[in-house]
Amino acid sequence: MSALKKLTVLLVLMGILAGCESSASGKSERSTVNQNHSESKFTNHLIDENSPYLLSHAHNPVNWYPWSDEALELAKTEDKPIFLSIGYAACHWCHVMEEESFENEAIAQLLNENFVSIKVDREQRPDLDQIYMAATVTINGSGGWPMSVFLTPDLKPFYAGTYFPPEDRYGRPGFGTLITKLSEAFKSDRDNINNYAKSLAERLSSGQGQTTGRTELDKSIIEKSAKLLMRNYDNENGGFGGAPKFPHASELSFLLKVYSKNGDKSLLNAIEHSLQSMGQGGIYDQIGGGFHRYATDAKWLVPHFEKMLYDNGMLTMTYSDAYKITHNESYKKIVEETLDFLIREMQDETGGFYSSLDADSDGEEGIYYVWEKSQIEKLLGEDSETFFQYYNITNSGNFENRTNIPNITSASQNYKKQSASNDKEYETLINKQKNVLFKERQKRNRPITDDKILTSWNGLAISGLSKGYQITGNDKYRQAALQAASFIKNNLYEDNKLYHSYRLGKKTEKQFLEDHAYLMQGLINLYEISYDYEWIKFAKKLADNAITLFADESGNLFLSPKEQDDLFMRPKDISDGALPAPGSILIQSMVKLADITGDKGLEKSIDKYIAALSSNMNQMPSGMISAISAYNDLVSDKVEIIMVGKDNRDKYLDIIYNTYISNSVLVVSDKGEENIGLLEGRQSNGETVVYMCKNFSCNLPANTVEELQKQLDEL
Repeated sequence: MSALKKLTVLLVLMGILAGCESSASGKSERSTVNQNHSESKFTNHLIDENSPYLLSHAHNPVNWYPWSDEALELAKTEDKPIFLSIGYAACHWCHVMEEESFENEAIAQLLNENFVSIKVDREQRPDLDQIYMAATVTINGSGGWPMSVFLTPDLKPFYAGTYFPPEDRYGRPGFGTLITKLSEAFKSDRDNINNYAKSLAERLSSGQGQTTGRTELDKSIIEKSAKLLMRNYDNENGGFGGAPKFPHASELSFLLKVYSKNGDKSLLNAIEHSLQSMGQGGIYDQIGGGFHRYATDAKWLVPHFEKMLYDNGMLTMTYSDAYKITHNESYKKIVEETLDFLIREMQDETGGFYSSLDADSDGEEGIYYVWEKSQIEKLLGEDSETFFQYYNITNSGNFENRTNIPNITSASQNYKKQSASNDKEYETLINKQKNVLFKERQKRNRPITDDKILTSWNGLAISGLSKGYQITGNDKYRQAALQAASFIKNNLYEDNKLYHSYRLGKKTEKQFLEDHAYLMQGLINLYEISYDYEWIKFAKKLADNAITLFADESGNLFLSPKEQDDLFMRPKDISDGALPAPGSILIQSMVKLADITGDKGLEKSIDKYIAALSSNMNQMPSGMISAISAYNDLVSDKVEIIMVGKDNRDKYLDIIYNTYISNSVLVVSDKGEENIGLLEGRQSNGETVVYMCKNFSCNLPANTVEELQKQLDEL
């Protein structure tokens, strides 16, 4: 580290990093990306890109390039360092840094003269984001977006940070000072920079390469992981940890699995407390439905207001599963409102789902979602006091400029009990008032929509819609899931290749592990509500491709294919973050596929991938919950439900859909098909028959709903 110390002293950069949140409606309003091209003073190389985030920077005075052969070759030819800026459309601090620095002509001139500046949408290039975030965290101990990384011409990082103010503040250099010093150092002390960059690249590459070893796993790790998670549980507010607070859908879903096996009421209480606190807090849009990305406080009150497709897809899965266990109607309501929001505001007319809604509108974060008390009083008139009490609306407000984020507390519930003689009438009044505010809110300037369609996140949305259909029976959710899956298959799957991103008729021809993994999961969930075995066949093709593209002989699963010459290392991500580790979701999906299809080759691959993760799972289980959930699915009791026939089938399905079974597969067929593993030897002439099997031992077939319910109760 001596090279780093010398470089740091040389640049006078100790303490420079300014903290930055890890940031993340009519359908006709899509992304706003500088439409007035003819009036713009500047136009750079981003003008022909297909990402709303990149297009929003196309008229900066910074001479931005996309990540491309042209830009990378230019850095080598001119022997200039690369300034790599990675962000995404819904990132609040990305907008701030653009306004303060990238629209600043003096700063732009410094960049243009001394650097090759490259702008990347992290959602389009998760591989680049993974590599350079690892570098940023290694250099600084933390990361976030906007990510600001400085590279040698051979793409190795030598300095990194997140948000930088434009000018020197509070004893810390601003962005202008930073790039001046870095440029001078690159010219005057090149050997130190090259040596440090080489050392850092080797360190990063070794950490992303082969697994360090394998250890034996046993079932005790499942309970152990649940206990470790609970150490970080917030008894007062629900959820895990303090501020800022993220929803942690994967962890809550895992705890539901564990509870279903051990019956530990303390786990269920923690899960319910978390789900109810989130659903009643400001992180949930009480007026329009759907979850914001995270809360800035520990009480779930004040969110960062962006809405991400992936959060809402995963959370509807978790709330649907919780409903199956508890039959708490509030969970079903949250699922319905969230899925309605997705269909209304984030689904393209062609079927795919957009990526996100921005946090900002009219240049202010959250202004679209908050209310002054007087605004509500004017809209609701004499009934407004009920709304004020239930959603905690006050003159002083709970957000900036005396505005209010509607939220529900125990005081809200007490007021409801004291004032309502009839719960149904009270709910009717509240819903009517919400609708009044929702219609008024639609007149405001909406946050910008990032309307690119990502295969991976659509896979999560398909899962959420499928599970939502199971508990509600609302066919619009099934149709929306079918439309999204068909869109991906028709527009992003070509010549046996699954591509990552699509917008306005153009796809980004990159293949990533997350697309295969999350979409496979979605297709299996979709099969369970559509009974169309073609979705299983598609998922099996994706599994085979994923093995070929992303796995090595040792069982490592990488994020991108091996044949990529624009990366100095091959990225791998085995731990969960805001999204579950893609490899772990791939394993979970392969476990189900192997059970449904009887494919022995999949079983061998699963064992190899689990073994490759085993050492890390034992060493840091709380960071690898999705991997441990996959291991749970592999070694725990397996339930197979095979339904053959059409007569009164919906009655049987309704019972199954509303029963939580943590480790199960469902196969449905009209007559029975011999070429499907679990259907072999099982046929029907129309009468519905259900075969319930546990650990490869089957009960007598159930041919009445009463018998089916009895067998489910005995699981």
